[in-house]
Amino acid sequence: MDYLLIFILAIIASAASATVGLGGGLLLIPFIVLIFALPLKYVAGTMLLAMIPYAAVATIRNLKNQFVNFKIGLTMEAGSILGVFVGAYFSGLFPDLLLKILFFLVAAYLMLTLQIPPSSPYNYISRGFNQFNFIPPFISCRMYSDNRCSIPLLIVVGIIAGFFSGLLGIGGGFLNTPILIVAVGLPPKLAVGTSLFMILITAFFGTIEHAYLGHIHYELSLIIAVGMTIGAYAGTIILEKVPEEKIKKYLFLAMFVAAVLTFFR
Repeated sequence: MDYLLIFILAIIASAASATVGLGGGLLLIPFIVLIFALPLKYVAGTMLLAMIPYAAVATIRNLKNQFVNFKIGLTMEAGSILGVFVGAYFSGLFPDLLLKILFFLVAAYLMLTLQIPPSSPYNYISRGFNQFNFIPPFISCRMYSDNRCSIPLLIVVGIIAGFFSGLLGIGGGFLNTPILIVAVGLPPKLAVGTSLFMILITAFFGTIEHAYLGHIHYELSLIIAVGMTIGAYAGTIILEKVPEEKIKKYLFLAMFVAAVLTFFR
């Protein structure tokens, strides 16, 4: 019965996550902890393995719709991998409650930023990115005021996103999707697809580490993976059909729910 319940929840959580570029763990992990009472390190490893087919299916589907920017995704991911390891190291120095409060504050700031026009002087993420977007070399991207992105700046942004990901124990999509929209200036659907592609890389390397440490419940991961794969397919269909301007509203709602659920982890 527990496996059936988590299977259904995996479909629902991953469908919602694939629509807005999240990894699925933020919405699903609290239920795994509640139902199976696994230590968080086993939950993390189990989820990362399940996220590989989820992110792969989502990426393949999004590729067909041209919702993936490989250049930006790979560049940011190069920095994100480093940031994750640094953030994970510092996470052991702070109590869980403090990290949960920090997570909530970061989520609140990102949600607020999503509601502020990128051209506004009060959108500090967009302003900060544009101020430093002059460092060569560059790659082409869709920007609000330019058609190029600084490669070193994208790597730094990836490091920062990865640091908070490792520090707070969250998937990169939670940070990458709003950053790709607000700072880099990608259209929401392209940001969602690029974020899910980045999650595929992160999940792959994270799974290797957790498998080496023996932190994976393989039977549970298989059930979750099947559910998440179904949800990924459904979510990408929703992404394809939903109007572009509503993506940010759905992302705002998903981030709010995830921020509340983190206190039940």
